[in-house]
Amino acid sequence: MMKHWIIPAVLLLMMGACASTKPPSQQLTQLETSIKQAEQVGAENYAPLELREARKKLEKARELVNEGEYEEAELVAEKAMVDAELAQIKTLSSKSQQAVDQLRESIRVRSVPHISYPLSLSISAACSG
Repeated sequence: MMKHWIIPAVLLLMMGACASTKPPSQQLTQLETSIKQAEQVGAENYAPLELREARKKLEKARELVNEGEYEEAELVAEKAMVDAELAQIKTLSSKSQQAVDQLRESIRVRSVPHISYPLSLSISAACSG
């Protein structure tokens, strides 16, 4: 009677082992690309914390792959991808906001009326009048 549970238990262990035998190489490559893209848009200046976290998690995922912990490496790589994408989004958002601010300032400066008289002329005209 006890032997009936051994076969399903062994099968279950084998299925679990099969799920974790493939390293997440494609995910790590995509993550490296995402980190490079974040660097290229300027995340070092606009989202340094998120970029740093993505890099740290990439290194952790690589260590886990080297240890054969593929499932854990995949989870860490997914978290790192979120950090890298967030760094990109924050950077692009900040740059867009700066462009809007510059445009508003440009419009504000253009809408202020310019006095074409020299200051000395304006003062003498005010005093003589």
